[in-house]
Parts: sequence; structure tokens; C-alpha cells
Amino acid sequence: IKACADKLKYEMEEYGYPPKLPAFEEDVETISEQIIGDKSKGKKSKAAAKAGIAHYQWQIMMSLGLSNEEIKQFADASYWLDYFPPLAVQDLKSMGLKVDWRRSFITTDVNPFYDSFVRWQYIRLKERNKVLYGKRYTIFSPKDN
Repeated sequence: IKACADKLKYEMEEYGYPPKLPAFEEDVETISEQIIGDKSKGKKSKAAAKAGIAHYQWQIMMSLGLSNEEIKQFADASYWLDYFPPLAVQDLKSMGLKVDWRRSFITTDVNPFYDSFVRWQYIRLKERNKVLYGKRYTIFSPKDN
């Protein structure tokens, strides 16, 4: 969330509001020619296959059907927490999922009780040299050890 919000801030600072994003040399036709019909025989990497035509966070947000004014609000990381959870609940309900939604909570530092527990866990992991500090936002995975 923070990384995406930071990208939006950067794009607005760098390219204005609404951003006048630079065009890439590859157009939609070139990209669609690269997509291979039978994925089992393709030689593209998984990352390249998932890339799509959106090169900027602003374009990704526009592909969700959001207006420029709405996208501007996503530069604040806390706005993501207000906007997307109700949509996720709505989608899960539409699929027929039965959940006691009264017990749901946000698992970020916005929730101080949950955050203090996670901080406690990470402090213990850091003491045991299981977690190292990096230069970018990263999701921890035991497979990375």
C-alpha cells in the first residue's frame, strides 16, 4: 500500500496532476503480438506476462475505472484502507462467503493493538537474526531464508 501511494505521489510530482505520463515506444499492438496463445509453450517470463500495458501506478488505477480526482486521494496510504476493504467484503459476500464481519480488522499500523503484536514478533525475530533490514518495502517469506 505504502509503495503504491509513494508511486502515485512521485508521478504527480514528476508529471503534474493529472500526470502527463511519457509514452512508451511499444504500443498496444506490439504488446498484443508478444502475447502467446498457448502459455505452456511460451518463452516469456511470468513477470513479463503479467506486466500488461500499464507502466505507471496512475495507469493501473485508471484501469480500475477510477477518475483522476479519486486516484489523487490514493497518494495517501490510509485512503487505501478506507476504499478497498469494503469492496473486498462486498465481493466475498457476492460469492456467498458467510463470515462474522464484526470481528474483521485492518492488519496495519492503523490498528494499534494488532500492530503492537506484530512489532513484538518482529523484534523477537530480529533478535534471532531471522529478519534483516532492507531498503524497500518487502513482504516476509520463509522461502527467502
